[in-house]
Amino acid sequence: MFPIELCERSERGARLPPALKSNGPTRDVPGAALARFWELRGRRIFKGCGALWYAAPGRFLMSLPYQSMLNPNPDELRELILQAGAFGARFPSMTWTGIPSGLYLFHRRPYDKGSLHAKHRPRVRHGQQCFEVRLAEKQQLLDQGLELNLNTMRRQGRYDQEFGDPKKWRRLVEAAYACPEISCPAAFRGQRLAAFMITCRERNWLHILHQMSRQEELNNFPNHLLTYTVTAHAAADPALEVICYGYAPLFAADGLHEYKLRFGYEMVPHRSAIQLHPVLNTILNRSITRSAIRLARRCQPGNQQIETIETVLEGARTSRPC
Repeated sequence: MFPIELCERSERGARLPPALKSNGPTRDVPGAALARFWELRGRRIFKGCGALWYAAPGRFLMSLPYQSMLNPNPDELRELILQAGAFGARFPSMTWTGIPSGLYLFHRRPYDKGSLHAKHRPRVRHGQQCFEVRLAEKQQLLDQGLELNLNTMRRQGRYDQEFGDPKKWRRLVEAAYACPEISCPAAFRGQRLAAFMITCRERNWLHILHQMSRQEELNNFPNHLLTYTVTAHAAADPALEVICYGYAPLFAADGLHEYKLRFGYEMVPHRSAIQLHPVLNTILNRSITRSAIRLARRCQPGNQQIETIETVLEGARTSRPC
């Protein structure tokens, strides 16, 4: 079993990239650990509007840390988007309008199998009979992780090059083991990887960033065991106050929502505000464009990418300071 200190690492020592040394975040800036991880993965990092931002896929800026509610000046936000050469920006807010969203959070409290939904308890017990949870070594993720990534993305009907391209996957793994705040707890059957997480520990928060699993092991519930074990160890750590299991996605994911709630997480709501680059906003935020997207949704109702585009355009249309 892995130690409660989920960020402990046997492989450390990679130096910070120059941008973070000179102009970028320091360890004392909220979101700095997440920003370092994203930059080592090849993402550009920006500071502005009272927050750190990373360039997400699709050239969209996302604010860090995820839990910080922002109220940026619209002119300053527009200038940040222009200077970054981004297509737009997304951030959580309690003071802007936008699309309903939220974070899945667990605030530290006593936690054991009795804290789980009744359907999850036997699944966790079954997983305990099949797997051992411990920190994955770098080479284990390099050798086996790509297969789990491809399995997971195929089930979810999506593809992310960072998790599907061998070179980009190696870069992500190298970044994880260069950051002392990042850990990779995993469920193993012997030396065979069945499921893994990538987590980031920053101040008194633990962020669960990614979770992947092997298709042929799903009937033995490695994901259930891994989620329960990581949550239980974090809940027992007096230095941690909150576990964050990610944003509500921009597409319908009822099964994932139910899965997280049944492990004791709650959806803490906020508004997700979206601002587009002024030129893109003029082109895309028009009734004819939204009508075309709605038609595409009807033709391909299960397409997550089209649903995400529709949600982004709706967010751009409705987001403004209250």
